[in-house]
Amino acid sequence: LTLSHEGRGDFFSYPLSLDGRGLGRGWKKYRIMSGIGVVLNPFSKRFKKNPVKLEHMAFIIGDKASCKPTEDLDDLYRVADEFKTRDIDVLAISGGDGTIHCTLTTFLKVYGDKPLPKIVFLKGGTMNIVASSLGVKGTTEKIMSDLLLRYHEDKSFETKKLRLMKINDAYGCLFGMGLIYNFMLEYYKHPKPNPFIAAKTLTHAVTSGFLNGQMAQRLFKQFDAKILVDGKELEFANFCGVFTGTVAPLPFNFKVFYSMFEQNEEFHYIAMSLPPRELVKCFRNLYRGKPSLHPGLMDGSTSKLEIITEEPMPYTIDGDLLEGETHFVIEPGPEITVLV
Repeated sequence: LTLSHEGRGDFFSYPLSLDGRGLGRGWKKYRIMSGIGVVLNPFSKRFKKNPVKLEHMAFIIGDKASCKPTEDLDDLYRVADEFKTRDIDVLAISGGDGTIHCTLTTFLKVYGDKPLPKIVFLKGGTMNIVASSLGVKGTTEKIMSDLLLRYHEDKSFETKKLRLMKINDAYGCLFGMGLIYNFMLEYYKHPKPNPFIAAKTLTHAVTSGFLNGQMAQRLFKQFDAKILVDGKELEFANFCGVFTGTVAPLPFNFKVFYSMFEQNEEFHYIAMSLPPRELVKCFRNLYRGKPSLHPGLMDGSTSKLEIITEEPMPYTIDGDLLEGETHFVIEPGPEITVLV
């Protein structure tokens, strides 16, 4: 049995012969590989732990021109410009939440008014909150293999819409400062952070909050700030934390951003000005996705949050720990289409 092919757009013709006798021409639709662009973060947990997996991914993808490991931000801008020129259909991102945030921020800047391609989250990072919140399951290799098979055979995909936030000039799904940033510092102290370590850190934090222990004092360090929600200033002058997001639920099925279950035009914010023991009292409602009913914990959906601090405040976007700034403007960003 011999097989040859010739191209015609997205279609390929396969004339078949058996022992020299023609069997006709079989047509089946296959997409051209250049329609998928893959960005790999070689420093993500998955590849850093086992560099051979980079070779495995290149083998699965097949077309090396579509698979781009990025060493730094300059690499990422170059890849984004190349993929824009090639007009790819699907952008697959391999890495955790931080990789997703950096990749989408760069692509949005490079693409400008041009719509982004459909997105696939391949996971593989220390934190995969965004992918998990959308129901993405499986290993990086399995997700990639399924994508290639369905794409080449022109099968339909399940899609979900995801609203990003614009945080100054960056884009992401989760923003935190104060308590949230300090919790991430505690989490990353462990040499091998993972979901078990996250649960252990959270349990320690709650226990310390009950006892007003040293960890709670580190986490709840107050900072002076003026916070405006849709232009209206909150009554407090100092806070222990600000947390915003567009994904639900969070790990361990926390539903703190409960408004995102019903809409995605805005984003959900939480501003906290209360001591550790008082926050612990709100823990049950926060977990179940209900208003806290505590005057020191203000939350809800909004279309603009502005934070002005006395001193530069470090912050986190999707797990990335970033250097301090004194002025933050957070607004709804673009809506992207994710293949799941």
